[in-house]
Amino acid sequence: MTGPSLVLGTAGHIDHGKSSLVRALTGTDPDRLPEEKERGVTIELGFAQLELPSGRTMGVVDVPGHEKFVRQMVAGATGIDVVLFVVAADDGVMPQTREHLAIIDLLGIPKGVVALTKSDLADEDWIELVSEDIRTLLEGTSIDGAPIVPVSSKSGAGLPELLLAIDEVAAEASARQSNLPMRLPVDRVFTISGAGTVVTGTLWSGSAERDAPVELYPSGVKGRIRSVQMHGEQAEKAVAGNRVAINLAGVERDEVNRGDIVAEPGTLTVTERFDAHITYLGSETKPFESGARVHVHHGTREVLGRVLLMDVPSLPPGGRGVAQIRLEEPLSPRYGDHFIIRSYSPMWTIGGGVVLDALPPRRTQLKHYERSLLEALIAHDLSSAAIGLLAARALPMTSAQVALALGVPRSGVADDLNKADLQRLKVGNDTYFVTTGAQQHFLDSIERELLKFHEQNPKATGIAALALRDRVDRRLEPKVFDALLAVAVERSAAVLAGGEVRHPKAASTALAEGEAARDALVPLLRSQGLAPATVVELAAEVGIDAGVVRKALTKLVAEGAIVRVGPELHFDAGAVETARDQIVAHLKQHGEILAKEARDITGSSRKFILPLLEYFDAQGITKRDGDVRTLGKRG
Repeated sequence: MTGPSLVLGTAGHIDHGKSSLVRALTGTDPDRLPEEKERGVTIELGFAQLELPSGRTMGVVDVPGHEKFVRQMVAGATGIDVVLFVVAADDGVMPQTREHLAIIDLLGIPKGVVALTKSDLADEDWIELVSEDIRTLLEGTSIDGAPIVPVSSKSGAGLPELLLAIDEVAAEASARQSNLPMRLPVDRVFTISGAGTVVTGTLWSGSAERDAPVELYPSGVKGRIRSVQMHGEQAEKAVAGNRVAINLAGVERDEVNRGDIVAEPGTLTVTERFDAHITYLGSETKPFESGARVHVHHGTREVLGRVLLMDVPSLPPGGRGVAQIRLEEPLSPRYGDHFIIRSYSPMWTIGGGVVLDALPPRRTQLKHYERSLLEALIAHDLSSAAIGLLAARALPMTSAQVALALGVPRSGVADDLNKADLQRLKVGNDTYFVTTGAQQHFLDSIERELLKFHEQNPKATGIAALALRDRVDRRLEPKVFDALLAVAVERSAAVLAGGEVRHPKAASTALAEGEAARDALVPLLRSQGLAPATVVELAAEVGIDAGVVRKALTKLVAEGAIVRVGPELHFDAGAVETARDQIVAHLKQHGEILAKEARDITGSSRKFILPLLEYFDAQGITKRDGDVRTLGKRG
């Protein structure tokens, strides 16, 4: 099966029979470690495949219930579509029951079924009492109203009814997005003899197929998918929602870790901070203070970080708000991802949230357009969010870049950007969108930095475009800056000439000096032929500052009027061409030439012929072998 699929995940308190229930439903024991079988405690994630009465197949993730293994529980729960919430009839609601439910709710898992296990150990009145407690517990959560089915893994009672309930709920659940780039959070890594590195996980989006290139996040290691397996069977392609195993080519075992994300290259951002809409659990007794250090669980990865609330110092229990999460290690989240927050020490679940902006600037006091962006993201108003993102970033971006930043398909924002009141920059085959305000800011900065440059360098005729970009904003891609510079030139805010940029109202004196130097140097070097003076000597002879002479010589080299053979040696181009022709003619007749012969043929001297011959060697006109030179490939 390669079509969209759903993943069923267990949740609940330790010893409430999650693994036994999975074994009874699927025939597969999800506890694979010897220690798990010996202790009867699930430590790591377990996996199985479930066949439902309708013919639907679901991948099953069995998570640990012990409080020590909540990290593993969160790693498994982030990939599930339907939760099988397990409560033992004899114990009822327990501490980890509540924490697991909080995690399920914070992760936004929308569908669930409650399995009231060990029902053979309780009478009907007790089962009804526990069921009522569970209904009350679920109120207001993402699985409010989930069906409750009493079962016994030991006797098999209630299993058919449970399968039917899961089937009905699964029919109402939505499969994961397959129209976004491929993304798989890694929950297991191992090696297979003869195959190499293998990773497993739930495919969050896109598709994984053989020979497709991949990138590991956040490390940036690149590789290729050698093969794909689903439920232990080879597959040409797996799509979002499936539990898969991927054999990676070009990736060593020590280059990938649990918590990494395998994704289509260039489709995720690596960040040490992100903006989010967070929820602080109502079960807490103290306010949540801005700046608190926490454990952040995203996908299958856990990192430390701090939660900085926007505009408010604290949140009351049950409160919600926007915050910037500052991380101590990088993550690669995407807009709309859910995450869990656990207290630093001792650890317990205190809240969670949804990623809004995966690459924001460092700030907690919001400008009006930043607040508008976050509000649009919370409301899933992608049209407003796309425009808001451009305003908040204040940078030219393509529709593909905006879509990547928002974590949505390009088609979801392209039309909105094309219809919006935005400026457009054509860069090759790409169109970059920028707000009118941001473009004017860049144009003003270009003019301001040019004037400042001329004030600081009164003898300079201009500044290189790349150096000007560094002064204006290093975040701008060079090709995008060139497009902005073209607008500045069009609006008479800059002049581009000879590879330099200058302000139209400045550099007149320097330009006049440069022209004077140029006019004087061309005939002087022509008269000197193959015995040119040094730069300092040339400057003294024409009576112009040596710095101005050097810049004029650089322009003459670019124009092809002279040839630079060394830092101090500049030959008239015509003289070099004549010397070249004389040497090549000799080589074609005699096959080889010595330096002294080249000196005599050209009428030069040893001081100048040696660097000139080295120049010809570098150009491929001649080829040196000891003291002898022969004709080169370009001779």
